[in-house]
Parts: sequence; C-alpha cells; structure tokens
Amino acid sequence: MKKVNRVKKYREFKVIMNLRKFKRNELYSVYFKEKALEVGRVGILVTKRNGNAVTRVKIKRQVRSIIDEALDLKNEKYDYIVAISKNYSIDEFVKNKTLLVKLLNSIKEK
Repeated sequence: MKKVNRVKKYREFKVIMNLRKFKRNELYSVYFKEKALEVGRVGILVTKRNGNAVTRVKIKRQVRSIIDEALDLKNEKYDYIVAISKNYSIDEFVKNKTLLVKLLNSIKEK
C-alpha cells in the first residue's frame, strides 16, 4: 500500500470514526465514509491490547498485505479505518484474511 493511500492524521481518523458507519465481525471493525480525495485511503488501528510493539507492527503488515490484495484503492469509493480486535492472532493468517475480505466485500456491495 502506498503512503498516498493511508489515513495518518488523528483528525482524519476522528472524522471517519465519528460518522458511525461501520461493519464488524469477530476480529475487525471497519469504519467507512465517502472518499475525500480522488483515491480511496485506509487507516489501520491497533491498540496496546494486541501486544507489544513488535506484535502490533506485524499485525499492521499483515493487514496491509490483505488490503493490497482485496482492494483496488484507485477505484474505491470509500475511505476505511480498520480497527483490529484483541482476539487477532498473527499465526492464523488465512482465517484473518478471509474474515477481512468478506467484511470489505459486504461494504462494497452496500
């Protein structure tokens, strides 16, 4: 995922999350809003409950790789915030991937 396609600033996270448009499953909560720029963007939210810094960075890398495969951000019509649950396990990548792809596809169909 290119840096242009990332939501980084706190106030941008806040704007997207305060709209309260989201879908949730056992591992992820995905907040979304109509895109503000010409490309869709994604922000990843991992808290200290998920583990130490090394674990959190690994989770972010895994989620970024899933998003790269699942979304074409040039043609996307939403900005997303992906909040990771504390139940996320870095060892179950295939399960994590299928759950996130299903969730993103359900948002696209909406």
